[in-house]
Amino acid sequence: MLKLTPQDITLTAIAENKQEAIALIAERMVGDGLVEPAYQQGMLDREQQTSTYLGNGIAIPHGTIETRDLVRQTGLRVLRFPNGVQWGEDGQVVYTAVGIAAKSDEHLTILRQLTHVIADETLSRRLHTTENADEVRRILSGEALAGSFVLTANQVRLKSGADSYTELVALAGAVLWNAKALTQQELASVYTRNPFYLGDGIWVLSVSSQAENGAAAVVQPEQTLSLYGESLNTLIAISTHDNQHLPLLEKLTELKLEGGLKKLASCKRSVDVIRLLISQSLAGQQVVCPLPIAHGLHARPAAALARIAKQYDAEIWIENLDSDSPAVSARSVTKLISLGAQLGHRLQVTVDDAEADSILDVISKAITGGLGDPVVRISHETQQPAKTETVVEVLKPGDQVYGLTGAPGVAIAPAYVVSEPDYQFEHHAVSPEAELVRFHKALSAVSVDLKNKLEKTVNTELAQIISMHLELLLDPEMKQETEKFIAQGDSAEWGWNQSFEALASLQEQSQEVLLAERAIDIRDVGNRVLGKLTGQEGAGSIETDHVLVCQEIAPSEISELDANVKAVVTAAGGVTSHAAILARSLGIPLLVGCGARVLTMTDGTDVIVDCEAKVLTVAPDADTIAAAKATMAREQQLNEEAYKTRFEPAITTDGHHVEVMANLTAAKGVEKAVELGCEGVGLFRSEFIYMDHPQEPTIEQQQAEYARVLDGLGEGKPLIVRTLDIGGDKPLPYMPMDEEENPFLGLRGIRLSLRYPRTLIHQLHALLRAAAGRPLRIMFPMVTDIQEWRDIKALFDQVAADYPDAQVELGIMIEVPSAAMMADVFAREVDFFSVGTNDLTQYALAIDRGHPELSRQADSIHPAVLRLIDTTVRAAEEHGIWVGVCGELASDPLGAAILTGLGVRELSMSTRAMARVKAHIRGLSLKQTKELAQRALAAENSAAVRALSVSKGVDHG
Repeated sequence: MLKLTPQDITLTAIAENKQEAIALIAERMVGDGLVEPAYQQGMLDREQQTSTYLGNGIAIPHGTIETRDLVRQTGLRVLRFPNGVQWGEDGQVVYTAVGIAAKSDEHLTILRQLTHVIADETLSRRLHTTENADEVRRILSGEALAGSFVLTANQVRLKSGADSYTELVALAGAVLWNAKALTQQELASVYTRNPFYLGDGIWVLSVSSQAENGAAAVVQPEQTLSLYGESLNTLIAISTHDNQHLPLLEKLTELKLEGGLKKLASCKRSVDVIRLLISQSLAGQQVVCPLPIAHGLHARPAAALARIAKQYDAEIWIENLDSDSPAVSARSVTKLISLGAQLGHRLQVTVDDAEADSILDVISKAITGGLGDPVVRISHETQQPAKTETVVEVLKPGDQVYGLTGAPGVAIAPAYVVSEPDYQFEHHAVSPEAELVRFHKALSAVSVDLKNKLEKTVNTELAQIISMHLELLLDPEMKQETEKFIAQGDSAEWGWNQSFEALASLQEQSQEVLLAERAIDIRDVGNRVLGKLTGQEGAGSIETDHVLVCQEIAPSEISELDANVKAVVTAAGGVTSHAAILARSLGIPLLVGCGARVLTMTDGTDVIVDCEAKVLTVAPDADTIAAAKATMAREQQLNEEAYKTRFEPAITTDGHHVEVMANLTAAKGVEKAVELGCEGVGLFRSEFIYMDHPQEPTIEQQQAEYARVLDGLGEGKPLIVRTLDIGGDKPLPYMPMDEEENPFLGLRGIRLSLRYPRTLIHQLHALLRAAAGRPLRIMFPMVTDIQEWRDIKALFDQVAADYPDAQVELGIMIEVPSAAMMADVFAREVDFFSVGTNDLTQYALAIDRGHPELSRQADSIHPAVLRLIDTTVRAAEEHGIWVGVCGELASDPLGAAILTGLGVRELSMSTRAMARVKAHIRGLSLKQTKELAQRALAAENSAAVRALSVSKGVDHG
């Protein structure tokens, strides 16, 4: 093992400048036989690339990667400069320089000890002044300095609301206080400490404490700041009383040496920050294995893995790439359990031994084989279903299978079961260079395909999904992970499959059902690339009308279905998946979550798919088919008649007008909405503008999108824009939030806008500029308290002062029960209410609307939801303002009639539903709708409301 000795240290060196100092260090290294003379130029070149100054008078000059072949023997040489050497601008004076000559990374063991001196002024002063070379060695080697340090993802705050150094320090102090790493008296001292600049925007602040714990806080400003003439994008605040912080400081030195500080500053997840700060530089060969065990790496499989590791003399390390725990020895059962590895987590195995290939092969097979536990399918290699005693019952004629409505509609046709793709490829490859070329070529080809598809589509939902898929395709982590596998000798297919399956499996484990459903999107993108790599793109289409039956369907598959597919039935999937959203927008009936039984049908079996009743009927008899066909014919006739009158307003038989508006996600959909008869846009989901950009869109970019909608609507048609509604199911990569146990009850909607007020201010400027004096309505989501509204209104007034001619109505969304119950308070200060029935239902009934079992009970027509709407309307009428509804209830003909009877003046919905709803309202009188509404309010549950007759307001039968 490399060690620093007193003979390697010179206590009295003199240099006029950095170049002379480096020349002295290089001369000493050459004289000791460590390097060739040309290595000196490499050290100077390194300083041009990035300064090697660490802080507190310490520098670590070393050569570039290109000059490693000039190193004869790895070693360190320390030169002390008592008079100091100017190393850089802003007073960077070096008193102790540690010169590095390294063929690879074997010097890092000592260098990781260096940084404990950086944040300790007393110790660094002692380093620079002691007359004892051995004491210098002991200080630099960290002898008698040991201890652990607590640093978890809970102590990381990415892209915080802080917009000054003082606010950053306050936030860091609060994090340390919460971690019990500062006493109350010490909290104030945080502001008095001077930070030191590590490089690449990273600053470190150290505080000596007598508190219970040692800890660190990693905080980032929303935008990069400037401090003492340098950029500041990450502040690491450290509190310690017994040198427990040393491992962190050692790691920071390693990151600086390896150029990893930029990666630290660009992390998008708190756990990724921790991984960088705790991961060890392990020598040896590596392989990454997603864990296929349902209950994670618990005691039994951990013991099995430890037994395998103990068979070898080699050092074997296991690291959980999806947690904030460090690498551990594979021989320790307790350490393996401490990794906290769950299903789908990526275990990185490192072996430093001549027999590494065979050892890695044994261990990877053991892990993918479940280590004695049943295997859960998480990749194509483990695609075979685990052995189970459960027998799936084969469907028989007349059987009915219930599912969930992914998209409405009825279809009658033969069923054809389609298997999941089975891509054939080799694990290993001969030429890594050739595999990299193939991989990059496949990525490029899929990117071109998606971009061409994006340019051609006019479907706003499809456009948003394609944009998201492009972002996934270009994700640097999946790409880098694949390249790492390829460099190890794996094929491009195998490396890519491992990378995207690991990410998809991790996504599947999300406690939020809606987020878990997004795993299919990752596999959709992954399979596109696999198809390019293997040449297995697409399958032959069925030339006759049929119902497509499959395990789960991807968004791209939905978008590419031909006219012969009359409906889709899936064993898995959810109602909030992107496939379901797309199917609704394309008018393709979709029944999801039907279970494995549907996959047992014989191809060609006639079925009835009734998504309204949420049932699949197998091999129905003639009478059942006749009844279903009559229903379909009646629906088709109603649709055709409604389309002919789509431009006529929704006016009841006794003259009451209800505005029927369109829900839009992008400006490109406005022309279609107008063509289908909209009277305006009742909900423009502005968050999709933000989701289309890798960073916050500029005011000009936003303004162009809003102006396009206003121009497309033309004069007289109103536009209602919902301000940025992010959080819950719609996170943004550049507006990161701490992980929340229940994001739907956390920072979302207006709560996030108040945390990032500048983002909202920019959006308001864009809206008012786009309106250019034209009428505009703006509504704010997720408002729960009157003070939130007043804070938002103050921000709006600040912006509106620059636009004296603005014609703007301001409203709030009624999405939570508290807002509905306090509607009388809000109605005194706002211009209108817009009820978001999707969220209002979720919160009123305490049912996640994406839950695979409970979502069918989350019916917005429930009397409890209707009563909240009624309360809102009564409060609005009392104060002379109007109420609209923009949730799915508005697009339900029965719901639209009830809402009209409750006094709702505006209904906003998907463009496909507008004509039918308008025609339905034109066939009713206001009196009928009021009677219907009162009976609905008095009903005992959703089923009782659904049993009411829309036209007569009486019970069936």
